[in-house]
Amino acid sequence: MSLKDTARTVAALDTLHKTIGDALKTGKQELEAGLKAAKAETGTQKISIDVDGEDIGSVSLVQPKAAAAVTDADAFTAWVMANYGSEITRRFVTEVKPGFQKKILDALTAAGVAEWADPETGVIHEVPGVSMQGRAAYTRLTVPDAGKQAIAQAWRDGRLGAAVPAAVAPAAIESGDGEAEKLRQRVAELEKRDAWLSALEAAGVDNWEGWDHAVELSEGGAA
Repeated sequence: MSLKDTARTVAALDTLHKTIGDALKTGKQELEAGLKAAKAETGTQKISIDVDGEDIGSVSLVQPKAAAAVTDADAFTAWVMANYGSEITRRFVTEVKPGFQKKILDALTAAGVAEWADPETGVIHEVPGVSMQGRAAYTRLTVPDAGKQAIAQAWRDGRLGAAVPAAVAPAAIESGDGEAEKLRQRVAELEKRDAWLSALEAAGVDNWEGWDHAVELSEGGAA
């Protein structure tokens, strides 16, 4: 592949990447909002995805369970100091070692309550300064490799219809809509100019008396 071919490829991919990225962000927001509404109205949390009637994957609304979080650092630190002093790091400030804090929070998250059972002593602690906080639901898209291949083929065949924004549909790209066509035109102009310059060089333009001055100009010299 020539340098010009590579430049053309990068320009086209960069344009499509940005266009698809914007469309994907909007689509995901609409999907998440729709799934949340469906859950509230009918309890639906998962829907299948199909291409031409063939199931190729699914998307579901995931609601993480509440996670433990330190909401009162002083109270939590005081509890650790009183019970597990070796897990305290003393610098200019007194703080719980990150590894021990993660261990406690992970255990509380798994238990679903702010109580920790010490595995060595069996003592159950009501951990101060920690509360269970809800986390936002999110969507999980599941499309196996076979489904991705089906989508790619359907895109190439132009069978995705309204599922793909007009700006990134194959028909739009081929017809020259948007920035992709501008880039193609610019590349064509540069190729034509390159061919003309190559012809001048072949005809011996480097023997022209103004050649050295032209070189200086191309390197930023004064006119």
